[in-house]
Amino acid sequence: MKKVPFIIQYVKSTLGPNAIFEGRKVLKFWQMVIVFIFLNALLLLPVSAHFANQSSFDLPSLMPEMATLGTDQFATELSGLSLENGELTDKNAHIVEKSANGVAGVNLTKAELAGAKNIINFKDREMTLTDASGYTFEVSYPKDTTLSEITSGESLVDWVSAQWYLENQAFVFLSMVLMIGSIIFVSSLMLAIFTTLFIWMTKRSSFSRIASFKESFNLTLNALGIPVIAACIIGFIYFDITIIMAVQSLGMVLMIAWTFLKTRFYKTSEKSMAASR
Repeated sequence: MKKVPFIIQYVKSTLGPNAIFEGRKVLKFWQMVIVFIFLNALLLLPVSAHFANQSSFDLPSLMPEMATLGTDQFATELSGLSLENGELTDKNAHIVEKSANGVAGVNLTKAELAGAKNIINFKDREMTLTDASGYTFEVSYPKDTTLSEITSGESLVDWVSAQWYLENQAFVFLSMVLMIGSIIFVSSLMLAIFTTLFIWMTKRSSFSRIASFKESFNLTLNALGIPVIAACIIGFIYFDITIIMAVQSLGMVLMIAWTFLKTRFYKTSEKSMAASR
């Protein structure tokens, strides 16, 4: 008889309360580890897709003090300049806008930069962005970009953010996916452990046929299957990590509750009973 791959057995064990309960002995421990990693990978798919398709980044959230230097007055002074092939056309341009938060300008000197914790400095081929939080970036001007979009302080900050994101897109993608992936993994692990412990404790009751921690963990993974797929699909339609995690956790609780109501953690189908004889 041809052996069915364990991943197919797992999928069958997620299809309804009876299957969830009766499939509690299907997986070996190393297979359960692979399934758990696979389920977390599914939750990361909409996360990866979201940040891969993102065209901008909220730089003020990363460098809030630097963003305050993008004033309407500075934007007005920049309107007299232009970029061509990634370079300022006026090499001798010099603008200085000092404030209590820092300094913004064009081709600022070392003396003008001295002591400033927040900086926006437009240079010939790049701009320097510094924030009091400790971040400093050198951002080159793309060859096809212009300054015509800068008409106000808000549009100036948006323009700076867009150029920064173009140069740091890979950094943003990897850091955000790793950060959110870690949150999802830890949250899923805690959810699985506590649920498994709760189910395992029912073995003390006379009504429960849950015999071991392994069976409890397998049952928990079975109950996670459909909610994870639902959370993944919802994440592609509307990305919100809190909604994705809520669908996963609430869905799993509902599946386990449904399984208990249908089986009382005791019921065994006639087919399973015949197989065990």
